[in-house]
Amino acid sequence: MKEYINEALEKYIKKGTYPWHMPGHKRQPIEETDENFWNGVYAHDFTEAKDLDDMHEPEMFIADSLAEMKKVYGTFATYMLVNGSTSGLMTAIHAACRRGDVILAARNCHKAVYNAICMLELEPEYIVPDYVDVKWRCGVNHAMPDKMADDCGKGNCEVVERTDILGDILPDKLESALKELIADGRKPSAVIITSPTYEGVISDIRTIARMVHRYGIYLIVDEAQGAHLNFMEGHETAMQQGADIVIESLHKTMPALTQTSLLHVMNPELDERVRRYLQIFQTSSPSYIFMQSMEKAVAFGSNHQDVFAEYRQRLDAFAGKCDRLRNVCLFRPDSVYNYDEGRLVFAIRRGTRTLDGGIFTGAMLADILADDYGLIVEMASVSYIICISSVVDSDERYDILFKALDEIDRELCSSAVMSDHAETDIVSGRNSVMAPGIAWDKPMESMPLERAAGSVSGAFVYAYPPGIPVLAPGEIIDQQAVDGICSMIECGLHVAGVNDGCILVLRRE
Repeated sequence: MKEYINEALEKYIKKGTYPWHMPGHKRQPIEETDENFWNGVYAHDFTEAKDLDDMHEPEMFIADSLAEMKKVYGTFATYMLVNGSTSGLMTAIHAACRRGDVILAARNCHKAVYNAICMLELEPEYIVPDYVDVKWRCGVNHAMPDKMADDCGKGNCEVVERTDILGDILPDKLESALKELIADGRKPSAVIITSPTYEGVISDIRTIARMVHRYGIYLIVDEAQGAHLNFMEGHETAMQQGADIVIESLHKTMPALTQTSLLHVMNPELDERVRRYLQIFQTSSPSYIFMQSMEKAVAFGSNHQDVFAEYRQRLDAFAGKCDRLRNVCLFRPDSVYNYDEGRLVFAIRRGTRTLDGGIFTGAMLADILADDYGLIVEMASVSYIICISSVVDSDERYDILFKALDEIDRELCSSAVMSDHAETDIVSGRNSVMAPGIAWDKPMESMPLERAAGSVSGAFVYAYPPGIPVLAPGEIIDQQAVDGICSMIECGLHVAGVNDGCILVLRRE
């Protein structure tokens, strides 16, 4: 048999590209001893044999490791996840909810949340965050009042622009939704939100947790994108702020192997159900390599606070350089509760064009960075890209990234007209005729996307990454969704749920 995967990856490695994406180890050893460890990977691959331990029922050294992790994170219980954060989200929702319950979910949750909703036939209600505004230094000589004309010509005036990036969950907005549901006799068993989001936006978990608990409701926080925050000065984790269950993906921002995550339990009354469902959603043959990788990553974070302080300094220096960019903006919002400095999101200014007059998009920026500079981003959208930094990235790597962005930025043109990209709320709470878990078992048919408005979605449709559904089963497909999906496809994004221009809809009786 020819080894297609190994041959392709060896060829890819020889290209010399640099990953501004997960996993957080960036394919580099973080300590001198690591290289010897990974070179002997087969020698470290064990199973549950005599004198060894079982991750599902730990009694020896795995139990000792988990006890240390509890101290590091200040939790009631911490569990290793070898099936990624997907298994953690599935477990958390099954632990907090019973079949048919109501759940209040942020609409920008990961697809795993929606899959759990389907499996339990939950009745979801959604809370949709507002889109975030950013401020630009103008840099355009357009008509301005006399008193501002000089500043504008120098690029010193500011223009406020709405991005296509969803913001934080506002506690007041969440409480209003809860009160309405409770008044309607549909009290949720749990609230689940994502913080930080894929774009690094952080919500006020402490206020949300206190409010949710006043109503006797559990709070689950998908902190998959923020596993490094426990080691970053100036940040608090969702565990510290009062969430009941928190899921973190070590592999996204820490030096750990892909598919390694942690589930943290803060509420003891949920622990037994968590342990029960972990046995279901995780493999019965957990990888010892994964477990060792998780332990190494947590130990590195706990034992190297100075390295994370240096990481923050590098991020601050990089952000300072990015202030001079005019058409590609480093996303640093002041209209949200907080944000993760390590998430490098670059928004494309509305009205930005290529030298030949074409509209410049995030997908174009990602392609140029990859093809001309060997820099591979985490995700490209219509109007922005995401780069994931980690403690492993060196000063030199930041310099290379900035040099590339600066050169690209200089080759773009700013227009005084800021409306080339129409503001489309692609992610929104759409009208639903039935719960997703009921809908996805109904008879379906394939329908061309352009004719789907007015039909009921039979499947999930989402761009991956990140996997946030534009449509969920049981939702009425509106023209806004159709236009948004078409826009994503036209920009070259990978959209799951669309095949040969068609999507699945419920068959009309």
